[in-house]
Amino acid sequence: MAILFTGILFFSFIFTRHYIDKKLATKGAVFQYILREEGIIFDSNSVIDYLSLTPRGYDVIVIDPQNKKTVYLELHDDPFIFSTASKVLSRVLKERKEDETTYITINNKRILIGNLENNGKPYVYIMMFDVYQISLFLYILIFIFLFITFLSLIWNYYNTNNIMNTLLTGIDEITNSAKNIKGKNLSSRIDITSQNESISNLILTLNSMLSRVEKSFIQINEFTDNVSHELKTPITSIKSMIEVELTQERSVEEYQEVLEKILDEINWLHGIIQNLLIFTKNPEALEEHFKPIKIEKLILNLCEFLEILTFEKEISLNCNLSNNELEVLGDETLLRDIFLNVISNSIKYNKHKGKINVTSFVKDNMLGIEISDTGIGIKKENINKITERFFREDTVRTTKKSGSGLGLSIVSHLIEIHKGTLEIESVEGIGSKFTIYLPLIK
Repeated sequence: MAILFTGILFFSFIFTRHYIDKKLATKGAVFQYILREEGIIFDSNSVIDYLSLTPRGYDVIVIDPQNKKTVYLELHDDPFIFSTASKVLSRVLKERKEDETTYITINNKRILIGNLENNGKPYVYIMMFDVYQISLFLYILIFIFLFITFLSLIWNYYNTNNIMNTLLTGIDEITNSAKNIKGKNLSSRIDITSQNESISNLILTLNSMLSRVEKSFIQINEFTDNVSHELKTPITSIKSMIEVELTQERSVEEYQEVLEKILDEINWLHGIIQNLLIFTKNPEALEEHFKPIKIEKLILNLCEFLEILTFEKEISLNCNLSNNELEVLGDETLLRDIFLNVISNSIKYNKHKGKINVTSFVKDNMLGIEISDTGIGIKKENINKITERFFREDTVRTTKKSGSGLGLSIVSHLIEIHKGTLEIESVEGIGSKFTIYLPLIK
């Protein structure tokens, strides 16, 4: 039994290390891709430390090996990260192999050291991932093994066969359950069937630890999916705006006006990224950023921005909002994100020469924003499922279009954070109506 358990621990370490290294390599490739796509140029005389190109949990340092200077720095909130970073920088040039990817571990940080090219110059990038929780899980398993082995020796010495059998039963249950818990089914838990109090407490501790590990993996995956979904539509709108302006020569003043609008949208995109970082926290943390927002004025500006997306289908977008003084308590970027998703869907799933009407009303100290369209509608049996996370749009809509299955689930979640509600009415082939209720500031 000891040999078997030791083997399981050994292969668990190997599997975990391989999985983390693979994730680091993937994030490193994505980081280099974003650098190229965004056209970011490094300068050995300055350090870029204001961009957020990697998800929370991953830290990046880029150094100029020739001048031995840092040119890019992205460190998240971690009380030990700065000491870790200094140790990495002191060891990286010594331990890395030329033209090869190197992996090392310092202070519970798994570190990838790789090469990249920027503006024709070679650089070294260092990507770090916190393995504390995963290491803690494996260390606890080792502690459990040693603890149980110690108890087994004591019970053997006093010849308490009955207690020994009880402990062995509990150990077998934990071992058999642990074998079935892998990266794809972290939601599984160890059943408590043993009557021994120590074994029961041990299983409770393991289950609690598994819950924390599962939550961390879910947050990482949701963050990646949310970023992909949230940035796609606004970037497409900015691209369309630029393409329209380039169709003919314009005056300097007209170009300046367009550039100001694009700059506003880029600043807004930056705000979305920052809020998505906050979005990984609990709702109470988000509410700390709430302030009074003139919601109807926000929606009118959004309709003006989205109108460019209606040209291809010749869709009529009518925003009949008149009271620009009504205020709700919330976060401007998150509220804009709510209506961006709903109105964008109304455009995307509308018919040629269709209509979209955005109206407002007040009911029981709640501001109701109604968005109705003449689109393809939603199947009746799917209306209650459409806000479920990862419920794919191609199973809901009757066209070949599909999305990541996150848009309306994010909308529903953000509305709940703002103490509001969402009502959906739809008739397949005729259209849909989304009514968003938000509490007004008294």
